[in-house]
Amino acid sequence: MKLSVLINNFNYGQFLRPCIDSVLSQTCPDYEVIVVDDGSTDDSREILASYGEQIRSVLKENGGQASSFNAGFAAASGGILFLLDADDAFLPGKLARIAEIYDRNEIDWCFDRVTTNEGDLPPAQLQVTLFDKRDTLRRGGFPSLPVPTSGLSFRRDLLSQILPMSVAKDVVLSDNYIKFAAAYLGRGAIVETPLTFQRIHASNRYTGTNRAKTLRPRIMIATGLELARRYDGLHALGKSLVAGGIAETTSLLKLRSEARNTVAGGPFGDDAVNEVALMAARKRLGNMLRRGQS
Repeated sequence: MKLSVLINNFNYGQFLRPCIDSVLSQTCPDYEVIVVDDGSTDDSREILASYGEQIRSVLKENGGQASSFNAGFAAASGGILFLLDADDAFLPGKLARIAEIYDRNEIDWCFDRVTTNEGDLPPAQLQVTLFDKRDTLRRGGFPSLPVPTSGLSFRRDLLSQILPMSVAKDVVLSDNYIKFAAAYLGRGAIVETPLTFQRIHASNRYTGTNRAKTLRPRIMIATGLELARRYDGLHALGKSLVAGGIAETTSLLKLRSEARNTVAGGPFGDDAVNEVALMAARKRLGNMLRRGQS
């Protein structure tokens, strides 16, 4: 089966070449490399041009990470699609080993954990955990999916039920939506042994940055609303995410007004304001108790 690797890039020119090279050096019989450049202003596009026909470049105006996912998916022709941030890299042999996991198991998605140690080599043996939490998600529960963008892959049939997705600036609406939607729609597997290198650096847009604290509640709210808009069975999870985002940034006295502003006109209906406000109050109190606040 043909594989597609969708690299999304915005001003990561300094990391772009090792990222692409890590994919082009994979030993896999049939795969394509698609790089979506999201309006970079550095030397990224010159670097992409230097690869000629080895890769397919999709050049677009800046629209945020979600818009890059949409553009990459529209250009891809593979049956299994891999996502990769342009500052990260695949370890040798990743594509073939993940393809084997798809062949051996009736799964719709496969997420592999990442290493932040650039010198790590791929493990000789893989630890694979099959994962089916669809009932848990329908009841509003959170699946534990601690894998960033570059560790995600999907069968085309599944991803076509998720993308295209709504767009948002920056990374506010991004891989969390895709992961939760995939876990809701299908069976998957998590490779516990890393096959991907995640680079931690000064210009990361989320991981390990000071921005993460302020971005996190925005991501939770946007993800909760988008999941509920798209899937009727994810309203409970959507409300929980929205309430959690509100609870992280809003005082107890302002929770109801913030819930009303957030929920108004959205997928839950205006009648959900009190429910979301109450959920946010519980989460806020829980946060305060854990942090030892009065």
